[in-house]
Amino acid sequence: MELPQYTLRPNTNRMVAPWILKLLGLSILFYGGIYFNVRFGMGKEIPPIINIFIFVFLIVMVVTQIILYNVRFGKYKYSFYTSRVDYEAKSTTAFYFKDFRELELKQGIFDKLFDTGSIKLNKDFVIGPVSNVTQVKSYIEQLLKYYAYMHERYKSLQQQSSMQQQMAASQPARAGQEQASVYPQQGTRLQSQSSSQQVPQGSPQQQAR
Repeated sequence: MELPQYTLRPNTNRMVAPWILKLLGLSILFYGGIYFNVRFGMGKEIPPIINIFIFVFLIVMVVTQIILYNVRFGKYKYSFYTSRVDYEAKSTTAFYFKDFRELELKQGIFDKLFDTGSIKLNKDFVIGPVSNVTQVKSYIEQLLKYYAYMHERYKSLQQQSSMQQQMAASQPARAGQEQASVYPQQGTRLQSQSSSQQVPQGSPQQQAR
């Protein structure tokens, strides 16, 4: 199993902040609805004990949500490998460096408050929000350069291997052609030798004559 080169977790405070603001806004709307219904609908004042109860309930709800969001987002992480990045959240998403299109650094209002940022690798995959975003960006650039170098090296090795295979396949054919050219020469030599060694026909008297 391949081990990650580097593991990075998003900044949970930055991820929780927008959710908490939304929750506070909903809490204000909740209390405002109760206040206007009692004050203008019923023409009465809200008793102080009810106000205290409502505020305590809202505070407990906000604190509980903060804890739950931190636990939830605390499990998220980015795992960097030599050829991809895995993002583990509710489900695991993989980004392969062969699909790289651009490297863009983004920082919004909350990022400036928490000193974080996001790094866009293509239109579908963004790393962030993370702390020390400039260092993370430099690290990703190095990973991309290393991947490009290893990819080109792999292609060149494949080309060399294919050329060697072609040369190895062509050598037996050449050897067969050379042998075929040698055998006819040997055959002609054997024929000439056999013809020179033939005994003349006829009687000894005829030969003596």
